[in-house]
Amino acid sequence: MKPLLPLLLIISLAFSTTDGFAQTRQQEIDSLIVLFRDAGREWDKYARQFIQIGDPAVPALVALLENKSLRQWTRRIAAMTLNDMHSPLYIEPALKILTDRTEEPGIRNQVTNGLKGHDLSFASEELWEVFTEESDQFFRLNVAGILCTSDTAMAYRAYREIYPTVDGYVKQQALLNMVRLHPGESTTWFLNGLQTGDWMTANLAMDSLVSTRHLIPGELVDLYKRSGTPEEIRWRIVYVLGNRELPESLPLLVEALRNPSWLVYNEAAVRISRMQSENVIPLVKGLLNDSNPQVVKNAEWVIGKKKGNY
Repeated sequence: MKPLLPLLLIISLAFSTTDGFAQTRQQEIDSLIVLFRDAGREWDKYARQFIQIGDPAVPALVALLENKSLRQWTRRIAAMTLNDMHSPLYIEPALKILTDRTEEPGIRNQVTNGLKGHDLSFASEELWEVFTEESDQFFRLNVAGILCTSDTAMAYRAYREIYPTVDGYVKQQALLNMVRLHPGESTTWFLNGLQTGDWMTANLAMDSLVSTRHLIPGELVDLYKRSGTPEEIRWRIVYVLGNRELPESLPLLVEALRNPSWLVYNEAAVRISRMQSENVIPLVKGLLNDSNPQVVKNAEWVIGKKKGNY
């Protein structure tokens, strides 16, 4: 039996060391919690230490977050820290707060960032109820982001509901996420954004059409030629096609040189002059006999630019 003694001693020491480490770690967490409760602008210093500790610190931070008697600031920084930690241990408490209608709206909205990216398919119906009840569009946008990893069909539906009701950043994000969820509809949605009265979304749509892999050029050409399309929309279409050397691009750009709008024909002239196609000069030369002096001037400028005369 004597040979067993050293082994038992080693095991005993190992458990003792583990217990000692756990106690030290808990003391560290407790000390940080005391500092965190009264923290001001320096809160992120403590947050970084909690993040470094990881999962063992989650229960203590959750206790702060759930304590409604504390300052809202303290609960908010607890939520922000837990969001950054993104621990699976935080899912249940965060969902509990999010679905608690008696909870302060700012705190409910705050916890959404900690739920993004987790598989929440088991809570899809609850999340949809929260989405439909809320009126704050930033809150709704955040809940839609959670739905992306719980039920993509619900997420797409959520973004479709948000998109027509807002402007600015929220509208942009709804548009980008609809396209991300249904990439085959990129052209349709970005063309819709191109025509919106919200300039931030329109500019985003214009730049996105330049870079998307799912472009359907014919839809842009049809919109350009449609009667009643505003000059600003035609200018945006010229910009998009002018940055993509496609078979549909050059004929439309040459046609745009005849547009009466300075905004449109000037953009077309600039884009054509930068194209590498050997067909540029022959097509533009066809405008030199146009009855409109401005069209002739546009054609001459493009030809001169291509020949290096300017």
